[in-house]
Amino acid sequence: MADLKALCMKCRDANNKPTMQTMTNPKVEEKNGRYSAKGQCAVCGGNQFKFMSKADAEAMK
Repeated sequence: MADLKALCMKCRDANNKPTMQTMTNPKVEEKNGRYSAKGQCAVCGGNQFKFMSKADAEAMK
């Protein structure tokens, strides 16, 4: 997995919808059997969060 993309709530398009941006410094976590990644938006620096599959989470570690 080269780069992780997630929705950024601060970066919006012309229709005021969140856009997919690259996540920098992703940290993979597991809690209650669910995997997720937390990081920052490469464009605006806002926080990003994304649920992941177990296979994707293992590939990121």
